[in-house]
Amino acid sequence: FKDIKTFFFHNTIYETVWEDPRRYTKAVQLEQFTRFDPETRLIFVGDASMAPHELMARNGTIYAFESSGKPSIDRLKDLSDLFPHTVWLNPVPEHAWGYTQTIQVIKSVIEMYPLSLDGLEKAVAHLTKK
Repeated sequence: FKDIKTFFFHNTIYETVWEDPRRYTKAVQLEQFTRFDPETRLIFVGDASMAPHELMARNGTIYAFESSGKPSIDRLKDLSDLFPHTVWLNPVPEHAWGYTQTIQVIKSVIEMYPLSLDGLEKAVAHLTKK
């Protein structure tokens, strides 16, 4: 990698991601991502499982101090539009994805792959295609 940045979030993306895993002190506003090169490869890692309102409701965020008025799914869609080379790696076994509504919704806007050797291979192929 020429450059790698790691950010942390809980369940899904709202207005802010963090540079520290505790999500306490090093907040980064999502709008700063618009400054990144559109050829940036964006990789999410998480189970994509949460209460549906966290993903789809306006102000569905679990953070009391945050109220952007925009559903998280819209933020994820904006990011995938901004960065065409975006994937979501999911540690939940692929055969179980159909049982969780939020996995299905996220999968509809971001290419999702299982967090496995085969899934990583497919994700890398997606990230490197022109």
